[in-house]
Amino acid sequence: MILGLFIVTDTSLALRPHTLISPNIDRFAALFVVGAVFSLAYPQHVLPILLGLLVVIIGFELIQKLLSGRHGYVKDMFVKGAGCCAGVFAATALRRALSAMSGRADQSKS
Repeated sequence: MILGLFIVTDTSLALRPHTLISPNIDRFAALFVVGAVFSLAYPQHVLPILLGLLVVIIGFELIQKLLSGRHGYVKDMFVKGAGCCAGVFAATALRRALSAMSGRADQSKS
């Protein structure tokens, strides 16, 4: 999944999927989905997931600095980080809301 994320967000434009949305929205959305999926899959490990994904994002930008013809911008790092955080937080909030709703449903049956 991390390799796919790198291909979608950081490879040359010729290798990336083409969308009608701006690159920043693409970056945000890709990291939102990854953050949400990981935090839903491993709900007991949300903080390590968030920190790990942020390290990966920083690494992606640093790798781009080493590649000729590529660039790593702090702005891109913040967009990706914001998407990741938003995905993790949204998934956590969704999981808690569903848990609270199922708790209320169980109480009403009693």
